[in-house]
Amino acid sequence: MTTTEIKVGRRSQDGIVELSVFMPQLLTMRVTHGGEAAAAVQLTREQVAELRRVLAEFEELMEQEQEQGESWNGSERRSRPAA
Repeated sequence: MTTTEIKVGRRSQDGIVELSVFMPQLLTMRVTHGGEAAAAVQLTREQVAELRRVLAEFEELMEQEQEQGESWNGSERRSRPAA
């Protein structure tokens, strides 16, 4: 089994997306927030490909928005929760 964790959010304690491959044909994506499991889904290869396609489209939209004006650059990791 292969597992990768990605820290998500703007604050250091926002959450984690964990991706795990359980069989050659299934990927489990688990989301946690503040140490509590928020959601978990299993994706087939076809669903992973669709997710990748949609994320690429969203990334392109984000790049277009950034070109139009200043936006968050993704480097902020505040250590305390937002007020």
